Amino acid sequence: MKVKKVLKNWLALGALLSLAAGTAFAQGIPFPGSKIPQFVDPLPLLSAAGGSMETVIAGSGEITLNMLEFQAKMLPPTFKPANGLPYTGTWVFGYRVGPTTAPATAVDTYIGPVIVATRNQPTQVRYVNNLTASNIFWREWTDVTLHSAFHQAYGIEMPAPFITTHYRGPVLAVPHLHGGEDPAVIDGGPEAWFASDKPGLDAISVSHGPAYYAGTDVVGTLAGTPRAAALNEAIYRYPNTQEAAPLWFHDHLLGGTRLNATFAGLAGAYALIDPSLTLPAGLDPVGLGGRLSVPLVIQDRMFDTNGQLFFPNIGINPEHPYWIPEFVGDTIVVNGKTWPYMNVDRQRYRFYVIDGSNSRPYDMFLQDQVTGIKGPRMWVIATDGGYLDKPVLIDPNATGAQTKAGVQKSLFMMPGERYEVIVDFNDPLWLAAITTAYAGVVPNPLNIILRNTAPTVNGNPKASTEGRIMQFRVSATAPADTSYNPAGGTPIRTGNPGSPKIVRLADPVLGTLAAGVTANKTRELTLVEIAGLGGPLEVLVNNTKWMAPLSEVMTEGETEVWEIVNTTMDKHPIHLHGLQFQLMNRQPYDPKAFMAAYNLAFTGGVLIPGSGPPLPYSPTDVGYNAAVQGGKFGGNPDITPYLKGLAVPPLASEAGWKDTVMMNPGEVSRIAVRIAPQDKAINATDLYWTYQPNALNGVYVWHCHITDHEDNEMMRPSQFLPNPVAARTYLQGTDY
Repeated sequence: MKVKKVLKNWLALGALLSLAAGTAFAQGIPFPGSKIPQFVDPLPLLSAAGGSMETVIAGSGEITLNMLEFQAKMLPPTFKPANGLPYTGTWVFGYRVGPTTAPATAVDTYIGPVIVATRNQPTQVRYVNNLTASNIFWREWTDVTLHSAFHQAYGIEMPAPFITTHYRGPVLAVPHLHGGEDPAVIDGGPEAWFASDKPGLDAISVSHGPAYYAGTDVVGTLAGTPRAAALNEAIYRYPNTQEAAPLWFHDHLLGGTRLNATFAGLAGAYALIDPSLTLPAGLDPVGLGGRLSVPLVIQDRMFDTNGQLFFPNIGINPEHPYWIPEFVGDTIVVNGKTWPYMNVDRQRYRFYVIDGSNSRPYDMFLQDQVTGIKGPRMWVIATDGGYLDKPVLIDPNATGAQTKAGVQKSLFMMPGERYEVIVDFNDPLWLAAITTAYAGVVPNPLNIILRNTAPTVNGNPKASTEGRIMQFRVSATAPADTSYNPAGGTPIRTGNPGSPKIVRLADPVLGTLAAGVTANKTRELTLVEIAGLGGPLEVLVNNTKWMAPLSEVMTEGETEVWEIVNTTMDKHPIHLHGLQFQLMNRQPYDPKAFMAAYNLAFTGGVLIPGSGPPLPYSPTDVGYNAAVQGGKFGGNPDITPYLKGLAVPPLASEAGWKDTVMMNPGEVSRIAVRIAPQDKAINATDLYWTYQPNALNGVYVWHCHITDHEDNEMMRPSQFLPNPVAARTYLQGTDY
């Protein structure tokens, strides 16, 4: 559709819509996070441990998750709204098990549920979109100038810039199992959205996205009572064939992920367990079995003076009047509570940590605020895609020699990443330091803070607000502790039957491909920021917009090396859907010299924003220059002549299976991507999944998990071409 016609259609539509730029601040006046009392409310725990965060043990039946608008007690009960009314909760979006109507009163937390699924036992989830936006200011946050589901719902093929109307139709949504290995049609891609059955302020002409898949009620069919998906539903039956891992699920709406998922609240955890896995004594294979196992979903928010969510929506460039490049809140929220506290005894606890923020990273360690003593130590036992071979020490008091040897002083996370961490609140080294600092009289409880020192676009976090995540109140009680002690040196994966070690695509010590691994192809891809008059206009992967033809087409069973050149000034957490991968290394390059060659490669010698890479993509394309492009796919000048310094292997905490990884500015980050199940041996003859990954011509996506970026073009479709000789047992239309 031509730009003039698109603009004419949008202007005609805009004449019918009343909510325009003049009402952008109807959501209220921002309330400073510094005025919110800290450590007032207890951290919501799993219902399996007597808490308010719902735990759902997946079985052979169907789980129904209703997406609803409701109130949650995010702020302390002492909060006094400016309107003079009592604080009855903050309006949010969330997933609720069972009832199709919103709770009558505010719930303790919007986060959840936590679904505990078992490996090799499929889990069927019926997602129901019952969302309204009657109280949350969701519509005022939408920006229809982005390539989004909003203009698709109105039946307009492409967006147009400068439109100041907001989307006013029914709420749109689509759930994505982040980190899941599953067929593309049930991956919850951004164009698989479906509209709520609750009408909006205006009618829409399209109720489903172009990639929508209703799914098959396998559970009902087996019981003899199948129930097809309603228009506002989708049925996703996950195969769960991958290794045990700390997955999560969240909304992935095209152009609205930052609004639905990481801000309004549509997110939950999905713990995939493997009871057949032989783990060290005292390490619970179920992983989420009691009070010593605690999810920590960390997010940041802003509130208005009435205690409702406030999302800044005055854009920096007129092309996108409501989009801001990176949202950073001034209030830290954990499990749906602002700056909560948790009572703990002097024993080990296992934490399932998720960075669920829009753009904020976290660099975390524990510290006593009174004495300044840091600790106790943390031990990372699992990354995005599963258990590490051995625990990794995070010691905030590490010596220079230790840090030189690779010991980390803090745990750094970017949006989308997950880690499982063990903290021993009876850590002898820490207790000795604490006891000395308090001259032998340690307070009971001893209040320590989970600190955050990660900078954002706004600079370093304030130590008194964003520099604090939550409080732990450590009692003097020291129960007998028979849980797994990561400090004891016992490996998690032994390599014995029932405890296979990680299949290594990358050697985490050398920073190379692992022994026996050969790359079928290397792709060199870029991260490029496009400047506007007021600042970033959009950020692109490989200078290519969402709607361009497929370029990252991979063959099932092959191994690829992706060299991702970050030419921007930001760190980007890059996430690949549909599989797990491994970080090989990061290496500095000369940005000035590379960008000169990169820009010169475009017609006219100047970067053409959004036009794709400057050179032919594939070595088989006409005009491809192997000498200039290094034999790589991607369409870019070879980065090799511009490298400087040595390639640095991953941090020990990153040296496992990942689906999201940080890519620093001024560096090329290399990942080993094998288009096959993660547990298959190197050079196995059956490097394929039990399902056809591209059934119904389904596509995955790869993107930045700063959701403000992915909502504005920093995302591309990808597809896995199936091995034609693969034997499939999990079939579209029968099993999902």
